[in-house]
Amino acid sequence: MSITSEAHPPTDPDADLEAPKDFRLARIPVRQLGHFPDNVREDYHITQEFCASLKAELQVPVTVIPIPDDYQRGEGEQEHRWWVVKGNRRLEGAITIKLPKLLCLIDLTKGDDQASLLVDQVVENDDDFRIGLTPFEQSRALFKAHQLGASRTEIRRRTGRTREEVSQAIAAGKLSEQTRRTAQVMEYDWTLDELALLQEFDADPEALAQIDALITRWGHTGRHAIERVRRDRQEAAAHAQARAELEAAGISVTEDEPAGAVRLSRLSATVVGFDPDQHADCPGHGAFFPSLRPDRPELYCSVPEQHGYTPPPTITFPRPAKPQEDGPSRKIVIEGNRAWMAAATVRQEWLATFLARKSAPKPVARFVTRILNDMPAPVRDKLGSASLSTLYGKLGGPADLDAALATAASGRLAMLQLLPIAVAWEYQMSVASAECKNAWREGRYSPCSTADAAVWLRFLVNELGPELGDKAYAPAPIEQALIDGTPYLGDTPADADPVASAQENDVAGDENADAASEADGLTQDAQAA
Repeated sequence: MSITSEAHPPTDPDADLEAPKDFRLARIPVRQLGHFPDNVREDYHITQEFCASLKAELQVPVTVIPIPDDYQRGEGEQEHRWWVVKGNRRLEGAITIKLPKLLCLIDLTKGDDQASLLVDQVVENDDDFRIGLTPFEQSRALFKAHQLGASRTEIRRRTGRTREEVSQAIAAGKLSEQTRRTAQVMEYDWTLDELALLQEFDADPEALAQIDALITRWGHTGRHAIERVRRDRQEAAAHAQARAELEAAGISVTEDEPAGAVRLSRLSATVVGFDPDQHADCPGHGAFFPSLRPDRPELYCSVPEQHGYTPPPTITFPRPAKPQEDGPSRKIVIEGNRAWMAAATVRQEWLATFLARKSAPKPVARFVTRILNDMPAPVRDKLGSASLSTLYGKLGGPADLDAALATAASGRLAMLQLLPIAVAWEYQMSVASAECKNAWREGRYSPCSTADAAVWLRFLVNELGPELGDKAYAPAPIEQALIDGTPYLGDTPADADPVASAQENDVAGDENADAASEADGLTQDAQAA
């Protein structure tokens, strides 16, 4: 035997283990289990998700003690042999779904110590002692479990989460360490579905910085901020592609419309025989991108006189005695249009989930009744054809309405009544025409007026919000402005958005281009008359 082995004799790894005589682990039929009479919990908060988690293997056993022999059993307690002293919520869930057995830890040490059992309830359920996993930690755990062989079905079965929630958790778990840390330092309580959406901007510091600014400085939810940045990226990509196509075709692209240039759409309307499709060989052929439509180029001619175009005489109008308010600045208009359409995407995603509910919150019936009597313009104009819109299916409209009605309970029927109203409103606010983006601007035409849009948003936020709690819709700043009846002042200041700031000066003519073009034609018509 070596010196080393003599100095360090082999040890039994189980020598320090102690098998307690007063504890025992067993699977006990649920019919033999009863709630501890002194259990102080008043509401077990039994949810579908919680019950689903009980159908799988239980990771945590409930603790039980024997019921004293002299205890007088009441109705329904004849078969009870054990009281659950830790895990009464799990017992109630097992009873709800008729689970046959529960994994139990039998404790024979506290049967006569009622005071200790009551103190245990506080320690067992005190939020200061029990801290749940953050969405970041949950996503990492489920992602690693999936990597190690756990299927999505198994994860869904064992956690009680839906198929979509498991997919979101796994997607969020794929985030790089850099993105994860960046999101964690933001002053925001991320949800798993929002973290999953961050994967689109993984390892993109610029996009993450924009999301951070929208959240921490301007009150966006994570979902609204992500949608804003996504839309800005898509718009920039569309602009770059359109510009590249013009340059590849040999068309000169300028930053703005040159002085004296006339758009081809105007030339074709005022010059007899002018064909815009035959203008490519003209030396004055060019294009620019209006700031309000950066993805759609406007073609112009810088030498319109060569085509027989005569500019109308300049008309000078007297200045008003007092300067008049011209509404929001051009920067706010650009930003507001983007924010309004981005908010519509997020709102409709939320609505699809909300309208799938099997029961209707209390405000729904009252709201539907009021709207069908008042019949505001968006509902009046679209309600009859709401089911024909693609938005109907997007918001959860049933493919077979008769089948849905045949099996729907009264609460579900109320949600089906709200559905076409929601489709009508959302259609007029975001789909009906290009002017939908004006719904947030008082005094501008839109298929849905600012006042009517505010009615719908106040219902979603102010009336439904208190009923839905943490599942309530969180409005974007532009939506909150309509709800509050205050002017929308933008999401980002000029110094934080250099692109929008630069556009503010050159966009002045874009919004009024159509009006100016129309005035030009009216002047010529007046001269002819």
